[in-house]
Amino acid sequence: MKKITFFILMGVMSSFTFAQTAQSTMVELDKERVPGVIITITDYDVATVQDALTARMERIGGLKGTNFKGFRLYSAQNLTDFGTTKYEIFTRVVPGNKKNPEVIVNLLVSLGSNNFVSPTADPELTQKMIDVLTNFVATFLPEYDTNQKINAHTKELEKLEKEHSKLVSDRDKLRQNLEAQEKAVDSKAAEIDKIKGILGNLKP
Repeated sequence: MKKITFFILMGVMSSFTFAQTAQSTMVELDKERVPGVIITITDYDVATVQDALTARMERIGGLKGTNFKGFRLYSAQNLTDFGTTKYEIFTRVVPGNKKNPEVIVNLLVSLGSNNFVSPTADPELTQKMIDVLTNFVATFLPEYDTNQKINAHTKELEKLEKEHSKLVSDRDKLRQNLEAQEKAVDSKAAEIDKIKGILGNLKP
C-alpha cells in the first residue's frame, strides 16, 4: 500500500514539474516549423501572462519589441540572461480554449537569417531559454500577478475611501442643515405661541 501511494505521489509531482518546466520543441513561425522552447501555464489568464511576459522582456530585460506574425519580436538585441550576444528573440503567448484552458508561452531565438537555436546546435543557449521561461512561471509571473492585484485593490480602496469621505461630508452638512431647520422650526413655533398668547389675552 505504501509503495502504491509513493508511486501515485511521484506521478503527481512529476506531472506538476512537467507542467511548470519549459521544454524544447518545434514551433510554427510564419508557416514554418522552427526549434524553440515552450512552457504550459495553468491558473493564469492569457492577458495576465501576456502583460507579465512583456514586463519581463521589456521593462526588466530592457528590450524594445515590435509585433511580427503573431509574435513579439526583439530584433538584434541583447538579453543578459542569454549572455552578451545580440539575437533575434521571438515570444508568443497562445491562449487556451474551453476544452483546454492552459496558456502556452513560446520563446524562439535566432542568430539571424532564420538560424534558430536548437538543442543539438546550441544546447547551452537552449538551456538558458528553458531557464528563462521556467523562472518566469515559477517566480516572475506570480509576483507580477500579486503586485497587479495589490495595485488594483489599492486603487479600489482609495476610490472607496474618497467616496466614503464625500458621503460623510454630505451627511454632516445635511445634519447641520437639519439642526438649523429644527432650530428655525422651534423658533417659529415659539413666535406662534407668543402671538396666540397675546390674542388670548386681548379677546374678551
